[in-house]
Amino acid sequence: MTAVLNERERKAATLVRELSQLGATVTTVLPLADGQHLRFWVSDYKKREVLTALADAGYEANFLGMIMQPDVATYSMGLVNSFEVPIARERQLIIDDRTIRGEIAKPAKTDVELQGMRRYLGLEPKK
Repeated sequence: MTAVLNERERKAATLVRELSQLGATVTTVLPLADGQHLRFWVSDYKKREVLTALADAGYEANFLGMIMQPDVATYSMGLVNSFEVPIARERQLIIDDRTIRGEIAKPAKTDVELQGMRRYLGLEPKK
């Protein structure tokens, strides 16, 4: 069964592919939840290249810290930089329906009783 991805999920999937090609390792599970950001880590040597590519694509990565991570190529432990990229959620279009329409906005012609009451209270001049 194939799930239909929304625009935010498509952006995240594309970003994951690009980050992987640049040498970063994405640690967030796709598809992203509503309040979730895309997290990844990258070695200190490739950090500048990854951050530059993200900035060129219009994304800003937030630095989360440095963590020890095993390197698969050399089988050793090393410090890596952990980052988070916020991807904006789709906004639902809100229709401004605060204007009053219909009978309330355009009152019907006043009836005879209402006119008599207004005359009695002195709100309308007597004919």
